[in-house]
Amino acid sequence: MRSFCLLVALLWVGVAGTAFADGGRLVIEGPRTAGSQLTVAFDMGDYRVPSGHFVAINVAILESPEGPRPRIVPGYPETSLVFEVPGRYVLTFRLSQISKSSCGGVEATELMERTEVLEIAP
Repeated sequence: MRSFCLLVALLWVGVAGTAFADGGRLVIEGPRTAGSQLTVAFDMGDYRVPSGHFVAINVAILESPEGPRPRIVPGYPETSLVFEVPGRYVLTFRLSQISKSSCGGVEATELMERTEVLEIAP
């Protein structure tokens, strides 16, 4: 049974890797000023999340000025960001597809990872 689970997992990774090889685009819209809302859209083209699967959005703050952290409301296909403090922010955006494996637990397949530098004005 263990061999079968491993084979299924390897086949899934192989199939999933080809489905979104281009990685999509990250589109950031809105005024880059403190207190304003920015919208970050994950544009995956024609790719659709298969039935029974879902996506997870993670936004990692790698660098930011002193003060409160940005308000982040993750969502797919759009995530909202509000920066209260002006300055330079370095953020990594990750979009993963989550599915239940045949062996129990879950499997995550990375669909997109992008690091962006945002300059937020006062």
